[in-house]
Amino acid sequence: MIQNFNKSRKTRFYFSILFAMMMWLPAKIRAQEAQGTQLNPTAAYTLQSQSSTYTPLVGGTSVTAINVDDAVSTALPIGFTFSAGCTDYTTFYASSNGTLSFGQAISATSASVTSGATVLSPLWADLSGVGGAFSYQTSGTAPNRVLTAEWKNWKWNYSATGPVISFQVKIYESTNTVEYIYNQAANPVSAGSNAAIGIYYYDGTPTEVEAWLTNSGTNPGTSTTLATPITARPTSGQLYRFTMTNRTCEYYGQTIINAAGGMLANGSDGLRINLSGAGNMQIRRRWNAPGVGRFQIYAPSQDITNGTTRPYDVPGTTHGLVLSIGNTTYAGGTMYPNSLDQRLTVISSTKQSDIQNGNNYVDVIKMAAVKNGLTYYLEVKYTYTFPDTNFLIDYKVTIPAGNTEKVQLAHGWDTYLDGDDFGPGFVKGTAPNLIVGVARAPAYEAFQYKGGVAWSGYYSAFYNSTNSDLGSSSPKPWMVFNNTVDGTNVDNGIGISMDFGSTPGTFESNNAVIFQCAAGDNAPTLSSATAKKCTGTNINLNSYLTSSPPAGALIQWKDASNTVVADPANVSVAGVYTVTYYSGSYACSSPGATLTVTDDNTCAICYKPAVTTGTTEPTKTIISTLDRVAVPRNLSDPRAGSLILESKTKGMVLTRIASPETAITNPIEGMIVYDTVNNVIKLYNGATWHAMTQQGCPDF
Repeated sequence: MIQNFNKSRKTRFYFSILFAMMMWLPAKIRAQEAQGTQLNPTAAYTLQSQSSTYTPLVGGTSVTAINVDDAVSTALPIGFTFSAGCTDYTTFYASSNGTLSFGQAISATSASVTSGATVLSPLWADLSGVGGAFSYQTSGTAPNRVLTAEWKNWKWNYSATGPVISFQVKIYESTNTVEYIYNQAANPVSAGSNAAIGIYYYDGTPTEVEAWLTNSGTNPGTSTTLATPITARPTSGQLYRFTMTNRTCEYYGQTIINAAGGMLANGSDGLRINLSGAGNMQIRRRWNAPGVGRFQIYAPSQDITNGTTRPYDVPGTTHGLVLSIGNTTYAGGTMYPNSLDQRLTVISSTKQSDIQNGNNYVDVIKMAAVKNGLTYYLEVKYTYTFPDTNFLIDYKVTIPAGNTEKVQLAHGWDTYLDGDDFGPGFVKGTAPNLIVGVARAPAYEAFQYKGGVAWSGYYSAFYNSTNSDLGSSSPKPWMVFNNTVDGTNVDNGIGISMDFGSTPGTFESNNAVIFQCAAGDNAPTLSSATAKKCTGTNINLNSYLTSSPPAGALIQWKDASNTVVADPANVSVAGVYTVTYYSGSYACSSPGATLTVTDDNTCAICYKPAVTTGTTEPTKTIISTLDRVAVPRNLSDPRAGSLILESKTKGMVLTRIASPETAITNPIEGMIVYDTVNNVIKLYNGATWHAMTQQGCPDF
């Protein structure tokens, strides 16, 4: 007879602290807590019952210390590694009360399991080894060795007058299969002597795997609840075989994406994303750049340090994921509507050493919620590409067959913005392609919708009202944010909500979390903080820029009244101008750089009307496109100079030079050129270049 039965899905969190290390960063930030391991949710024991032959153990090692009433041995060697669940054992403890235990000694006279113990229970009751003999032996060769432990001629009840039963436990190397086999003795079982036969694995993680027989027959029933229904001896040669199926070990707990990142002042080492086992997170960026978004989400003093043993701790105040099934909520942190009903059960996260692949990082955190016997799964996938200042976050919800209730999800947190966590909320775009967040240049925190299940609502306003907004039933339903955005300078929190419906299946919502404005953290750089323009001329503000905008951002100049300059290449008014990089899609700007423009009256070179009196000099050179045969020149005209240029269809083009002040290293007095930067004719008077822009000025 073969039976399968699942492990009990208890949500107990008897975590033991694994270890903590110190990472001596500028603020003495703790390193991550190590992940734990636990069985996957489908692990189960398979029971096989059959008739066999009991062969007494010969030549084993005797342990006389338990050939008494109520005793337990010291740690004894298995002879190989026994892998029970996700825990490896090399020693065991034998009890006179019919158990082998691993990890700790158990000598209880009545069956009761203990946290952190693995117990093999061939016959657990108030037995006695008086007059009997316990021995053990490891036989065979690796990797197929077998440990046999035998309780020979044991009394079932300490008051029995003689031996009642002999029994053995066999543990098989590699397969980790466990067998119990029995042989009846001459004396009967005393009345009222109840026992438990079964197997129990629990290593302190949130789940346990166990199987207990409901009777001692040839075709016994099984249960995942410990009880003592065994009152009759198994027949001689009866064998019970236990094998754990789906025994794969999953990692859970704290993980860090780009652990060494977030330190450099220029941001070239990207983000450090610190995640608890329940998906609560802290972000570090540009630690060594004072006042520039060094920590987002919350202060460095609130970093996640115990994300394995305390997965529901959050950095800051309102924070985390919350899943609702009907009107019942399951939270991973401190964000939930109105009140907390239950916790999300942590199942797994990507093994820390498997998260990184070159510049790409992927971490998947899996949690579950159980309602009315149905299990709902939430997977949150974090995808990061080094050294970006944003990452993808995908929410996958699995709704089981048989569900009839609406399933919803919300995610959010109290923003930090590098300490000065006051900033205006914003929302940009057209639904469903929205960006919602808070910005205080250069700090920035926002959600961006990418695809899949759309947002049912969003929030960017006072952090302390996040839960009440989610929990209200007007204007939007319960567990839906009310599209609340406060554009004033408020202590902000942000969040999004999603409705996955009630239809069984697996559904995803794809999003991004952004921690830097697309316009960048850095102000544009200028060749100078001041500029002079010749009075009456225009100036090209962009000509003073020596840096380029980030991809997707534009150059934006504003005057002293904060008005955008329409044409920065042709500015005629002196004043103070501020330049930033601006992203319209993300509704944010970089820090600014200031250029102070003044008028320079000394360079206002002028020209006068031609001289019309005095002695006429003979003409030396004439360049003409006119027909002087048909219309002879009047050389007595006083305008006839040494150089005559005349045409009705042609013009004179002077030498075109950008900034002759720097381009011409050895100018000659009287030199005239056209300045292509300032769009003006300039004359060199032997000392300086002057713009020829107006009439009526002093002689030189």
